[in-house]
Amino acid sequence: MSLRVYLLFQTFVERFLLFAIPLMVYRATGSVQSSGVSFLVEWLPTIMMLPLTGIVVDRYGVRNVFLGSNAIRLAVCFLFFGILMGSESAAAYIIVGGILSLFNLFAYVAFEKHITVLKSKDEVAKAFSFFQFNQQSMQVIVPICGAWIVVHVAPHLLFLISAVSYLLLLLLARAMPHDEHRSQVSVGNTFKAIKDAFRFVGTSVTLRWLGILMMSTNFAFGLMYTALPDLVLHIEGQSEVYLGSVYGLAALVSFVYFLSSSKIAEKELVEPLGVAAALIIPASPLLLAFSTGVPVLALSFCLVAGPLVAFSVHARVVRNAAMPSENYALTISITMILSLLGLPLSGAYIAVATSHLSVPTAIICASVVALLLSVVSLRAMRPSYSHA
Repeated sequence: MSLRVYLLFQTFVERFLLFAIPLMVYRATGSVQSSGVSFLVEWLPTIMMLPLTGIVVDRYGVRNVFLGSNAIRLAVCFLFFGILMGSESAAAYIIVGGILSLFNLFAYVAFEKHITVLKSKDEVAKAFSFFQFNQQSMQVIVPICGAWIVVHVAPHLLFLISAVSYLLLLLLARAMPHDEHRSQVSVGNTFKAIKDAFRFVGTSVTLRWLGILMMSTNFAFGLMYTALPDLVLHIEGQSEVYLGSVYGLAALVSFVYFLSSSKIAEKELVEPLGVAAALIIPASPLLLAFSTGVPVLALSFCLVAGPLVAFSVHARVVRNAAMPSENYALTISITMILSLLGLPLSGAYIAVATSHLSVPTAIICASVVALLLSVVSLRAMRPSYSHA
């Protein structure tokens, strides 16, 4: 079975739940603060578990991690199908979102581990282009049908459908070949391995500043993603279906990069486009200063979510060139701590700041900080680009 086919199906299920759960929380409470809390809970426990995630992937291999993560997500979705039957609970949505996010990350790190078999930068760039295309294309498909499903299908049935989907993924993962390259880190050496990985990342100029740069872009994305339901649904006459179309429009922008990825790699444009995206993403929410109307909201989110493909491919090519060959998944999980920290930070910020400021004003203030952080990071990384 092709790994790409598996990833397409898995990403569809993950993206549907990532889209549906925050929207269900907002529908249940009508509060953007609750959406911020949902985003915080979804990501913070996941980030805390990242080092152990990397060790598990290194020790047990890609196939086994896909099997285990799907089995657990199947059990969680089926459990919440029963808990939510006949009721609607924002707290339950937030809890299940956090649990699923953790095991989504196991699958994500497993794919990163799979990339280690690729030798050239061009192969790595194309593999990550597919991965980002896969992520973004599902943002086209999922919102178009997902918003309608959330409005018209009972919440407990959504989790039942998700449970069946993870059962199918579990069966598909069984057909994968065993991967033989495993880490030799023993249980007794776990903490030493984690300490060594932190030291490696901390002493690498490239990995340290790249993590901060990725954090600032994820923070900007998290701001818009978390606040978008409130921004759109408070416009008179707009519905969840329109919200889905805004998500979908942003995903369409990313198709342009993916369809051109081979030519971009051939013309050595991965780096300049990635650097440009690192500035465009945190700067785009500043458009909210001009208007909170529909066109500006759509444009702002498109300029945040669309260039993520260009930035992610570039960032991963630079990161992979600086990674060690041993304990790859562990080291990569350490680099992800800083970069993913931008997501729960954005959720916490939205939950707190919007109690005192309007949603657009809160986003604009935070985006200025994210943009400055990106500029500083790019300047600090400049000497290391030629060695990456």
